Amino acid sequence: MKKVMGLAAAGLLAAGVANAGSLTVANSDITLYGGVSAGYQYLTTEHSAGSLTNNDYFSVNNVIIGLKKDADANSPIGFNAAFGNFTVPTVIASSATVNSNNLIAYGKTSSFMPWLAYVTIAPVQGLSVDAGLLWNKFGEAPITILNSNINRGILFTGHPVLFAGARVNYDAGVAKVYVGYNQGGGLLQAGVSDAIEAGAMADLGAAKVGLHVYDEASGRNIYVLCVKSDLGVAKVGLEIDYTTLDTAPAGADDSAYGVALNLDPAVSNTVSVPIRIEYIDNKNSGIYLTGKDNAMSLTVTPTYKPTGNTFVRAEIAYTSTDAKVFVDDSGSAKDNRTYLGFEAGFLF
Repeated sequence: MKKVMGLAAAGLLAAGVANAGSLTVANSDITLYGGVSAGYQYLTTEHSAGSLTNNDYFSVNNVIIGLKKDADANSPIGFNAAFGNFTVPTVIASSATVNSNNLIAYGKTSSFMPWLAYVTIAPVQGLSVDAGLLWNKFGEAPITILNSNINRGILFTGHPVLFAGARVNYDAGVAKVYVGYNQGGGLLQAGVSDAIEAGAMADLGAAKVGLHVYDEASGRNIYVLCVKSDLGVAKVGLEIDYTTLDTAPAGADDSAYGVALNLDPAVSNTVSVPIRIEYIDNKNSGIYLTGKDNAMSLTVTPTYKPTGNTFVRAEIAYTSTDAKVFVDDSGSAKDNRTYLGFEAGFLF
């Protein structure tokens, strides 16, 4: 389930892989991994695409089981498959609203099914081909336990997230590059039949930098710059997105941009406080789920990891939009949303 992320991650995935078990099947070394988490959420408002029937609720956030075998020189064919069901809360809309409006074309995240499944062929050193159900190479992961924060940010709502396709990867040592083709299936990809992706990532010493392009036929053209660095006192991640539309709806703008800053101050080996700050200029494009014009969000997630494969975290997130895209429990339109939440989990 490992992926390259544009913003600094919480380190939860690394802990899970480090504690993963090993299975020997048909003379192949297969790694078992996964995680389970549950939580509690309180919302003041909900996106107008849904309704706020309850201000608070408990949830099972993740039940994930995965198997992975790396491809190498001795065994050039490998695979990675993760099955499960999970919630996909964002600072704009709850998981229930995302699923009830079929915003992810591939399916509802509440269904237990494969959410990552691909075969890897590595014919020579440094070169590999992945084919199957893939995740995009930038931004936040779809699975809650792989992110620094419980809620995905606003930028996440403008990304494809996952899709069925093929990707060629090449590791040149000083840089990694990739190019791929897919047929959509991800977030806001209903009707997308063709898309191409390309990108390059390099470790420059002081910072790691990634450049990514995602181009949908008759859809979105997404350009992403990612930078992350460890400054000692804090880990810092910056993501800048610029998106254009091949054809904008009548009377709408054809572009939008967003910026996300992630800060993770160095507290201790077991305590961290990831902070995410976002600013979006959606204009009148509808690219993000924030309505017309500008939006901002602030998310703070104090996290305690008593062991390498367990965690407990709380979260407060505040989102403000120029347009009144939220509704409260009485149905009144609002331009802001506050989230309070808690999550505990175990990784293996």
